[in-house]
Amino acid sequence: MIKRKNILIVAIAASLLVGCESNSENNQIVDSSSDNERDVLSKAPVVETKPSNWYIRIVAEDPARAMKTQSAQLGQITAADAVEKHTLKAMNPFGGTYLDIFFVDPEGVKKGKYKVNFHKHQDGADDKWSFTVKTDKNNVNADILLSWRGVYILKPYTDEQNRQRYSEYRSTTNPIIKHMKLVDSVTGEEIAAAVDGKVQTYTFNMNGSQTRTFEWVVQSSEVALSTQQSTMSTLQAKTLKMDAKVQSKQIQKAKAESFDLSRPPMIEDMR
Repeated sequence: MIKRKNILIVAIAASLLVGCESNSENNQIVDSSSDNERDVLSKAPVVETKPSNWYIRIVAEDPARAMKTQSAQLGQITAADAVEKHTLKAMNPFGGTYLDIFFVDPEGVKKGKYKVNFHKHQDGADDKWSFTVKTDKNNVNADILLSWRGVYILKPYTDEQNRQRYSEYRSTTNPIIKHMKLVDSVTGEEIAAAVDGKVQTYTFNMNGSQTRTFEWVVQSSEVALSTQQSTMSTLQAKTLKMDAKVQSKQIQKAKAESFDLSRPPMIEDMR
């Protein structure tokens, strides 16, 4: 009996700490979770079922330039107008240096680039989202790490103004995770979203191009892929991060050594 009470308290506390708010104009679903969350899947205190309303964030990182983007969202909700009402257009990147993710011409909306793409949930049906990773023209040979954050479970409710809203909580053990995989549209390579309870990271090179297209797939059956392939890509990602940190420290050290306070730079006499 004591154990059950503790589990209930943890579940209630988690639901109170994490929330979801909607844009007052278009009822856009917005993630309010912390950027410091660890994407390590732990054991759930209760039995979960696959959700009908959910979303994840797609994350791309360029460790060599210490750049990261995680604003792209994809998911499903049961609302009849899921696509039209909850698919948000993307803005063009600011400045000449950037790393971005967006959806190009998703079905059900006007052609263009979008940051958020929701589909209408259909029980037992496979679903997929095509998205693009883009870098600036000076970084077409970058090594990029591609991963995800979530799953965020959404609970619809109607507020006092009779508007459709969604509360949310982040699940690290929901069974839908076992039905997810990432597909490289260029090479056809596939990796499971998670292996042995850990979020996987896909490592790839831009190969001279500013854009690279992928698919996120949610299938009716559990994903049956080689865990070795997924694990190797994730280990490679860790190595790239470590190499980037070492290189950054070496650059900082070289800059510090090139400027000696005991010997200030001399001003050349131009006479």
